[in-house]
Amino acid sequence: MLKVLRDNLKFLSWILWLVILVFIAFVFVDFGGVLGGAAGTGSAAVTVGAEAVSFKDFEREYRRLEEQYREAFGGRLTPEIVDQLQLPAQALERLVTRKLLAAEAARQGLVATDEEVRLAILAIPGIQDPGGRFVGSDAYQGFLRANGYTPRDFEALVREDVAIQKLTGVLGSSIPVADAEVERAWREDNERAQVRFVLAPFARYAGRSPATPEQISAYFEAHRDEFQLPDQRIVDYLLVDASRLRASLEVPAADVERYYAEHGDEFVRTEEVHARHILVKIDEAQGAEQAEAKMAAARARLARGEAFEQVAAAVSEDPGSKDRGGDLGYFGRGRMIKEFEDAAFGAAPGTVVGPVRTTFGLHLIEVLDHRAGGSQPLAEVEARIRSQLAGERADAAAQTRARDLADRVAGEKLTLEAQWQALADGETVTFVTTPAFGRDDAVAGIGRNPEFVAAAFGLAEPGAASAPVRLPRGWAVVRLREIRPAHAAELAEVEARVRTAAERENARQLARAELAGARARAAAGTPLDEVAAALGLEVRDSGEFSRSGSVPGLGAAAPLAEAFSLAAGQLGGPVDAASGVAIFQLVSRTPFDAAAFAAGREAKRDELRQAEARRLLASLVAERRKATAIAYDPRLAEQFKLGAGSTS
Repeated sequence: MLKVLRDNLKFLSWILWLVILVFIAFVFVDFGGVLGGAAGTGSAAVTVGAEAVSFKDFEREYRRLEEQYREAFGGRLTPEIVDQLQLPAQALERLVTRKLLAAEAARQGLVATDEEVRLAILAIPGIQDPGGRFVGSDAYQGFLRANGYTPRDFEALVREDVAIQKLTGVLGSSIPVADAEVERAWREDNERAQVRFVLAPFARYAGRSPATPEQISAYFEAHRDEFQLPDQRIVDYLLVDASRLRASLEVPAADVERYYAEHGDEFVRTEEVHARHILVKIDEAQGAEQAEAKMAAARARLARGEAFEQVAAAVSEDPGSKDRGGDLGYFGRGRMIKEFEDAAFGAAPGTVVGPVRTTFGLHLIEVLDHRAGGSQPLAEVEARIRSQLAGERADAAAQTRARDLADRVAGEKLTLEAQWQALADGETVTFVTTPAFGRDDAVAGIGRNPEFVAAAFGLAEPGAASAPVRLPRGWAVVRLREIRPAHAAELAEVEARVRTAAERENARQLARAELAGARARAAAGTPLDEVAAALGLEVRDSGEFSRSGSVPGLGAAAPLAEAFSLAAGQLGGPVDAASGVAIFQLVSRTPFDAAAFAAGREAKRDELRQAEARRLLASLVAERRKATAIAYDPRLAEQFKLGAGSTS
């Protein structure tokens, strides 16, 4: 493959290389902390039919997914969030889906030619030089090594990507989309309206809308289907509170010093820069001359004394940092594009450099701090080590205590509530009983914890006990108190929910009556602002919205559909919104543009076709999962609570 890579990029769809980049975004690091020693053994993380997914592939997918979420959370991706999101399990399931799609592509005879693979590789940033030519064999292999690939493995991955892309293309091209559906979707996205509205929130009527017993009963009878109860469990559990254990733990200074000496590599800080930037893009929509003019205007504002972060928030075209005043946080070498990195690391703190041109556009960079690399002194990391050791020891002690409790429950056959209550000491170990909860519910006092729910639903009969289960606060041993099969609820079981719904309906009726009167007064000639003021409400402007869009303060625009048939100045409503009832007055609307629709019809048809193709793809994956043997490595299955055996 290397010998045929040449400077020919123009035939590859940009969509394809975006698909490929999904799998090679970052330089990956050791994964032993997540796998607990399972990685690197050479065995498969999961097998899908006859296809094996290696632990190395699992590492890559996990790190890519982790980085996506870290960006989504603004860099604040804590271990607790990772646990809640079940990122390792997500990564494995994505890899399973990929193998299922690749197998389906092969089943349909869709394969990638060598030429298609060559073009796909050439389109990946990092494999082109600044002139758009192939970087050469040595640089190519260095790029792959940095991302943990051999040429053979990487090219096989790209070949698989191209085949999957072909599969999605086949699905999309075979989907008919009627002209009427295209026009409906076009209207939803492109017809615009603007209104002034008055919203009466439900909270306004809270004290005026109590539900009587008769109303609660009537509402329940009219809406029984809304109050079906799923399969539920009520459990008791003994919680060994790690936080209470931690408060009593003392970590000797000698232990801190020993940890520091034995784990010196954890306290080596790479050279880092803290910087802000302003980006003005250069792309098809905005040429270099226009970008330079925008950047010159930004620099002029800075020269007049305006704060860098204020100018960045107003001017920068980087959506990832714009809302933070252009702040990129601290970053080390290798994280940014080379031209940007060289400028940032070469500038002194407190200086502004640029414009620097990269493949993204023009950057103006303010360097805030520059931290040299090297070992952090013990004094700087002592508190962190002490906290880490205390946390680890408290967690281990809590787990041991929970395991002892579970062994005692099993050994002495303790099945009664009173016996379990006697095991609690009221300090480190507490006895708790949950309300009824379903498989998809948050558990009172715990939140959403799939491991806890799985333990509860895995117990066969009342009195049965689980193995220790990890919770955010420590470790728990679970006892099944009651099984409640799915059933049509009786009013007594859901009365609180019914009361809330009935009182909301009362509030809705009061709001509609009040706003119907307000609309009548406005229709009779009283200005809408005066009508609203008399009610103690305000008139708000919606801004322009489409049929499928949303309106700040109201939610989805669907209730305002009447606006698209009104003339300017006409009134509409009352209509139900997410948080109340509204009336509105049309300010303006943009009617259906037949010429624009004719020009954009096929693009909209293709968009609808792609959306349906994605739906079909998801359905196809679900069907293939049922028919394919999928087996996870037993260690991963146990650690991440996956189905360890084959599924079919």
